[in-house]
Amino acid sequence: MVAAEDGKTDMIDYCIKGSKKNLESWGHEYLRALAGQIGNEYNKRVEEDKDTTDLISLVDVIVPQFINHNEEPEAVDLMMETESLGKLKNFTNKLNFDRVCRYLCSCSQYAADTEEMAESYQTAFDIYVKQEQYPDALRVAQKMNDQELIKQVMEACQDPLIQK
Repeated sequence: MVAAEDGKTDMIDYCIKGSKKNLESWGHEYLRALAGQIGNEYNKRVEEDKDTTDLISLVDVIVPQFINHNEEPEAVDLMMETESLGKLKNFTNKLNFDRVCRYLCSCSQYAADTEEMAESYQTAFDIYVKQEQYPDALRVAQKMNDQELIKQVMEACQDPLIQK
């Protein structure tokens, strides 16, 4: 891909200027390549203290495509690269939350700092609570050693058998 004069790749530039509709029709490999370029462009813009809103809007279009096609690791990686993990729970459902959360918990072990690790665990916790998977949410809260989250899970769970 040839770089445009302002440093953005043509692929990202075309997507930003285009309608952002039907990106999935371009194919899986196109979306994966685009996701990689978005990650690089995002890091460059953050270093230069430039606006990243247009990139985040592309992420919001790409992530559901990844998640709906069983490519949860790619979706999580893209959201980690663009520092938007907090929005991940909006894209999960009963069919895919388990794979997303397991991947998040696995990634947290390799986080560069405790802030990244905490964000991964917190996102997994939020998804588990949203899906009413209280034992898994409790396990994540215990890994975080957060008494408030543990209390929150115990209060949210209404099934006495699960509470025991």
